Amino acid sequence: MSESPTVQPALEADVRAFGAEFIGTAVLMLIGPGSAVIASNKIGNFGVAFAFGFALLAMAYTIGHVSGCHINPAVTLGFLLGRKIDAARAIQYWIAQFAGAALGGLLVWLICERGDLDTTGVMAANGWGDKIGSPYGIGSTIVVEIVFTALLIFVVLSTTTVGYPTGFGGLTAGLTLAMIHLATIPVDNTSVNPARSFGAAIFAGTDALSQLWVFLIFPLIGGVIGVGLWLFIHKPTEVPAV
Repeated sequence: MSESPTVQPALEADVRAFGAEFIGTAVLMLIGPGSAVIASNKIGNFGVAFAFGFALLAMAYTIGHVSGCHINPAVTLGFLLGRKIDAARAIQYWIAQFAGAALGGLLVWLICERGDLDTTGVMAANGWGDKIGSPYGIGSTIVVEIVFTALLIFVVLSTTTVGYPTGFGGLTAGLTLAMIHLATIPVDNTSVNPARSFGAAIFAGTDALSQLWVFLIFPLIGGVIGVGLWLFIHKPTEVPAV
């Protein structure tokens, strides 16, 4: 029995979207944490912050038309709660994002000679206190991850609301991610993205892994708040779901 003519195109679209999220998240790891691990002693926090922003901007215009360029589980949660995607697509994206982050982290680890040439000393992992050389504690870290992830999700969802100027969403999202890093790198190396934290921690050792839970939980809480802010400010009329 032959497949329905609509099944094959739908399957191909799912595979392409999965691949886009996988590749996009890997690129974010290579350029964001990668710039910190390889060149933080040359470009400083300012350069690292804009590396993250430029990576998101580039991917937004490269894969945005394929998957929406979430490359962040908190963004995907925001789109799910905002009813822009369904649960099946969200799960697909989460798997792709964590897998892509692991690949990106592995490539950075290999580039810096298995950590021997890591200029951050922690593979750009997220954390707080002495484990990453930060004067800030877990309380500050939790506030940062909730508040700034909420800001990111609010901005990203706003750029997909009907009436937003066409073609400027990627630029806005990229600049927002850069300014978030400018404000928060000194606190916890900035996560606002559970996949990014996972991709760095698995190559940074037990200290980073012991603190990883904070960067898996609180950005998602921030994502929920960001959805609430979006619903409060904007009418829930969106661009059609991916």
